[in-house]
Amino acid sequence: MFDRLTSFLRKQAINPTPSFTEEGDGIHVSLPELLAQKRFVPLLSFDTLGFSKAEGLGLHRSPFRGRGMEFDEVRAYHQGDDIRLIDWRVTARTGKAHTKLYREERDRPVLFLADFRPRMHFGTRKAFKSVMAARVLAALAWASREHGDKIGAIILSAEHYFKIAPHRQLRRLMEVFNATVVAANDEEKTKGTALSDALGELRRVSKNGGRVYIVSDFYGFDEECKKHLTYISRHCDVVCIQIFDPLEETPPPPGAYRISDGHRIVTIYTDDEKWRKEYEKLFVEPRRDLENFCKSRHIIYIGLRTDQDMVQVVRRGVLTAGEK
Repeated sequence: MFDRLTSFLRKQAINPTPSFTEEGDGIHVSLPELLAQKRFVPLLSFDTLGFSKAEGLGLHRSPFRGRGMEFDEVRAYHQGDDIRLIDWRVTARTGKAHTKLYREERDRPVLFLADFRPRMHFGTRKAFKSVMAARVLAALAWASREHGDKIGAIILSAEHYFKIAPHRQLRRLMEVFNATVVAANDEEKTKGTALSDALGELRRVSKNGGRVYIVSDFYGFDEECKKHLTYISRHCDVVCIQIFDPLEETPPPPGAYRISDGHRIVTIYTDDEKWRKEYEKLFVEPRRDLENFCKSRHIIYIGLRTDQDMVQVVRRGVLTAGEK
């Protein structure tokens, strides 16, 4: 049904030719729209929570582990040094207190797995799921790069499969954005790469201490997906952002609705209570299963509806995780 509604919405769009602006049309994705997401960096810079004085951040503990610390050298103890860092062996040998110094690792990769398969090209409010996913990816990628992280991505659609190795260069970020534009505007209807295969590749390339954002509707999240994601979560900070449309969460009010796939028209009746309960189970149960799985693996789960404020929902989801 959703595929038919998607096709119908595309064909009935007031302006079928994409109008590429910073705001976008909610159906297509453009590079200017992704570049414009940089304005949300102050609200999504989770690594500086508790330290940044940027307006709106407030004092919150980041739920992320942050970069690792690498041993640098030992020097004489200075007043104010953390006593927990005293090197007792050197202190005993020399008779004077010495402190271990560490330097912050600057090689943390941030990887995105962005899903633009056919079911993501659907929406009844504000924007298609694919558009919301592209915006989320862009905003978080900008925030990560501003913090000095390397950005890489695995991006899949029906026809395309992009693998972009992590790097700090702006050119690499533009590669991620260009691949996102291509995949998000892919109108092919084939199944494409399975989510489990993409997670398997993500498992292979993810590194200890990295951060992973998975942006998808998680259609096809099966036991194989769980196996890969469990492994990734053991050595990376993982955030799962599930994109969904209001119509997927709740069926339309009781009545008769005519829908079309562009070739034929059918009528569905939504006033049957049994039908409505079965309809809700198609979304509610898989979502609950995903949430419970994430909770058991200490993975941050964020449910983002297409008619919600993207930045506020993601920000609140991360901050809430940090308070637990």
